[in-house]
Amino acid sequence: MTAAPPLDLNLATRPLRNRRLYKTVARALIGLMAVSAGLGVFVVMKDGGEDRRVRAATAAAQRLQGEAEREKRGLDADIKRAEAQSKLRVDLVNAVILKKTFRWTALFAELEMALPDPSYITALKPGFTADGSVALHIRVNSRSLDDLSAFIDRLTARRFRDIKLVGTQRGDDGRIIAEMDLKHERAF
Repeated sequence: MTAAPPLDLNLATRPLRNRRLYKTVARALIGLMAVSAGLGVFVVMKDGGEDRRVRAATAAAQRLQGEAEREKRGLDADIKRAEAQSKLRVDLVNAVILKKTFRWTALFAELEMALPDPSYITALKPGFTADGSVALHIRVNSRSLDDLSAFIDRLTARRFRDIKLVGTQRGDDGRIIAEMDLKHERAF
């Protein structure tokens, strides 16, 4: 009879371990990782398609924006050309309107109210400026420098500006003849 192999019952060198729990947990983790990887691939594929659609829509929008900007530049150039062509006509019409609507009597009344009693204007040369005011070159005959100074102060108080004394001289009768340039704001 042959002897049966001896049973190895020495549990101290090779203890029995229950590894079922660890193996189950490891299998569950592997399964979760596989599901997560599958979901990741699905999301990447889905978002990749959407990304392509978004990129295509962005490119189309940029093309449209470029076309709109080119069209805007073209329209701006057309507007500038039309403005340049009609500027002379508009300026001419505005100048005619300005000259037609100007109230000369009101200007002369302002000058008369500014003149001291012994002074009088011997020459007046009017002209219109680009800003709509009236430029005047006048010659005033005054009794004294005090009268001339009073006239200049009164002009300043009556919306006349840029008053420049061009020159003065004494007349044969001893009166002061002064030439001056000035502007009047058009308020009438």
